[in-house]
Amino acid sequence: MNYSLSVYLLFSGLLLANTSSGQSHPYRFDLKAEKLDVPTSPWQVTQVLDLRTDRSRLGEVLQGLDNHRVSADFTQSLATEVKQFVQVQMPRQPDARPVIMRVFTLGLSEVQRTSSEHAEAELVADFLEPQPDSSYRVLLSVGEFTRRGGLDVTKFHPANLALVLQQALRQLVALPAAPSNHETLSHADALAGLGGAAARRFPIQAAGAAPKMGVYRNLQEFLNNEPSEPAYPFTFEHIAHPGKRWAGTDEVQPNYLYTDNTHPTRPVSTSGLWGISDGKELLIAYHSRFYKLLPAADGRTYTFTGPPAFDAQAANTLAAAGAVAGLVGVAIASAANGARQMDLYELRLASGRVVPVQDDAQTNGFAKAPDSVRVYVYRRTDAAKNKTVTFSASGQNSMELQARNWTALTWRDRQHELKLCVRLGTGPEGCQEFVPDFSQPTYLECTVPADGGAPVLRAVSAKEGLFELRRIQRLRTVPY
Repeated sequence: MNYSLSVYLLFSGLLLANTSSGQSHPYRFDLKAEKLDVPTSPWQVTQVLDLRTDRSRLGEVLQGLDNHRVSADFTQSLATEVKQFVQVQMPRQPDARPVIMRVFTLGLSEVQRTSSEHAEAELVADFLEPQPDSSYRVLLSVGEFTRRGGLDVTKFHPANLALVLQQALRQLVALPAAPSNHETLSHADALAGLGGAAARRFPIQAAGAAPKMGVYRNLQEFLNNEPSEPAYPFTFEHIAHPGKRWAGTDEVQPNYLYTDNTHPTRPVSTSGLWGISDGKELLIAYHSRFYKLLPAADGRTYTFTGPPAFDAQAANTLAAAGAVAGLVGVAIASAANGARQMDLYELRLASGRVVPVQDDAQTNGFAKAPDSVRVYVYRRTDAAKNKTVTFSASGQNSMELQARNWTALTWRDRQHELKLCVRLGTGPEGCQEFVPDFSQPTYLECTVPADGGAPVLRAVSAKEGLFELRRIQRLRTVPY
């Protein structure tokens, strides 16, 4: 057995051991070390509204030898983190006018391919100016996207999120002092997330609009339905895909015509192009190939059928078999993903982000966890071990929690905070408000301090929480 295969067998064993390691700690971070390169602004962001449809986390990152996915989020709420970051980086200027930033999407993800990995960040937001009559003027709607590749891309997320915020704020700074043709929202509609970025439409989406003939060199040309002139006349050639996994689909290859006497046609390269249209069909350039782009049924996005999305789990499963069979490196990933059928992709118009559509489990481009989550609160022996605390949760009946005991509740709302409060007798309450992570249970320890103050709720890791629940279960039959 040669050395390289020995190393690979060892790696495969470690990978399989890591796969069964259980729940992992969420990845939490802040933006304190990041900077904003934005000119002096006549606007001051005074409030940030988090209007995401899923506020439980920012997204997922890959960890461990097996690249298992864990939740990622700020160390504090999105609204607080973004507001503090922007205000520190953009100090208030004299006569600056206040604006509210409404965030509809702010998320991150890590995308794997056979031989590469990228960290991605996306922002969809708008900026509203308060008016004297309590209404709001929509100043600007923005959609930003960035990605960066490397070996350990998790470290890029803070910088990526700062960058999409910077790109949005640069657009705000560039606005004229008195923007025209603005939309006005009532106070209720502004807080409810109506209008603005939520209702944004582009010329390509206009009723009865057909894509104009030409080449789209960037996303903006596509959104405006204003393609550039092609270098030569062109036509589309449809080539049926061979093989069962692509049955019923074909590849569309644009070809330039009359380029020279020797070669009457020449394939159109995807280099430097976002897409191309012959006035009837629309193609998007994706991973060095063209794919037919169609409006989605909801009328808000576009979709296309493209290459199979990388399946890390399939690659990891095959790794063990590959070690025995002698497969190494890229061959494993290619074998795991090469046999899969074509996948459906979605184009997010506001930001230009392309995401695989995975069984309707996408929320604004980022995978969505299950529809409910369990939240456990437990008490060990504390200063009031012989007394019972009263435990209450948002919209639910109060419960009692004794020392060396635990209770659980189910939470199903991704958009609103769960408020948990505990009280000893008639004393002060100790409360926490948060949106739970829906990818795994949440565990909180309740402790009554010796000075008689309000009980404290402390979030603990899933590993620690599960250990304490099992220990309490074993000790329940032991006398105090």
